[in-house]
Amino acid sequence: MFRSMLKRSFLSIRRKLGRTIILTLLFFMMANLVLAAITIKTAVAAQMSYAKSTLGGTVTVQADMDAIREAQKEEMENGGDRKEMFKNMVRPAVDVETANKIAEYSEYVKDYSYEISSSANSAELEVVESEGGDMGDGPGGFGRRDMESSEDITLDGDITIYGINAYAYISGVQNESMTIKDGTYFDEDSNDKAMISYEFAELNDLKVGEKFKIKNIYTEKEIELEVVGIYDSSEERASANAIYMNIDTAAKFLSNDDYNDGKFNVSNVNYFMINSEKAEEFVERVNADFPELSENNLKIAVDTSEYDAMSSSIESVGSFATTILIIVIVAAIIIVTLIVTINVKDRRYEMGVLLSLGAHKRNIVGQIATELVIVGTIGFVLASISGTFLAKSMGQSILESQIAASSQQSERNFGRPGAQMGGNMNAPEMPSNNSAKSSGGNMKQRIMANQKTDIKLDINAAPMDFLLLFVTGYAVIVFALIMPSVNILRYQPKEILAGKE
Repeated sequence: MFRSMLKRSFLSIRRKLGRTIILTLLFFMMANLVLAAITIKTAVAAQMSYAKSTLGGTVTVQADMDAIREAQKEEMENGGDRKEMFKNMVRPAVDVETANKIAEYSEYVKDYSYEISSSANSAELEVVESEGGDMGDGPGGFGRRDMESSEDITLDGDITIYGINAYAYISGVQNESMTIKDGTYFDEDSNDKAMISYEFAELNDLKVGEKFKIKNIYTEKEIELEVVGIYDSSEERASANAIYMNIDTAAKFLSNDDYNDGKFNVSNVNYFMINSEKAEEFVERVNADFPELSENNLKIAVDTSEYDAMSSSIESVGSFATTILIIVIVAAIIIVTLIVTINVKDRRYEMGVLLSLGAHKRNIVGQIATELVIVGTIGFVLASISGTFLAKSMGQSILESQIAASSQQSERNFGRPGAQMGGNMNAPEMPSNNSAKSSGGNMKQRIMANQKTDIKLDINAAPMDFLLLFVTGYAVIVFALIMPSVNILRYQPKEILAGKE
């Protein structure tokens, strides 16, 4: 019986060639749209993974102002002098040793940054005079730090010292107000090397590679620095007497008390996450392992706004793909149902003859289903071939956009492999005649090497995508057969052959 049913199916397909071609084209177009929607959803998943790895969020160590205010309130309730209390208030800071230990959680942290600031005397060098005094925060600088010696720094130093663990994290670099005119940037291994302003260099006839001396304002010790780069700044309140260097070099300009045998405090401590979903887990881990942070009125704050904004756009694309998939499936079911219903009515006499000869109604339904499966399979196979090119085209488009974004990010990393800049990072390109210093000897660069993000998109539809295509297609056929099958089951051979409805 099965062979007879299969034979009748093939004969029907050949005999009704026009109907067969229409159904094949219908299944072909449906399958292409379904595969396109599936490919979009796969690409969205890859984009989400990419976003999580490149925009993993920022975790910041900052003063817990609520705790500080509560302590002040208690002090005032105990008779403390309000004026004196506010005058002597010092915001808590993180010591560099703790900051580095937290950064060693390489399963969470992709990169990190922190800063210190101090001051120096110019010794035999000239300083750039400005109207109203040299009160700027430096070119895109860090601003005055809440350190115990900040008052001395403001009064005594005629040169401002800024130390940061990476040039790329200077705010002036990030907002494009600071550019390198000559030389290159410093990094964590650039000890005793510094970047000076164009005006300061011109005034003192300093060139890249030359050395100069400035004094620690507390110890009067002269410290020799080498000019590694000359920068320019377009910021209105930029100080031409600001010198930038790495943390270890800047620490030489702290007072003995502030330096504290290498346990000096750092500010603006930021950790850039590998994956934003693990930011809260990282915070819990840090709070558990470093209880002294909360004891010192410090807290860990998570900022995933950049990832949230990007993921929202990506998810909207995924929602669009889902909507398209649903519309295509529903439309295919309706169209195939109509075609099969018309086909069944056209073949009522044939079915009446088969039923009168003893064929079961389920065999009639099976024959219609077999025809649809054969025609549908042909359409699905053809769509799988063309869908592969469609998937490649879509995947290539997404990949190119990611490569462009990745290339821009590489230009902003300034020698920090795998680093993700926090905030709105629009750093300028480095001068083409300089190459970034490659070094991997310190803990920071080992983290970068281990956590370098390697994003790869498979621009071919995966086997699971094709499997899902066939499953979806056959599901459409099953649903499309429900109504025609009900009609077939109602047929009576005598009524059909007698020409009755």
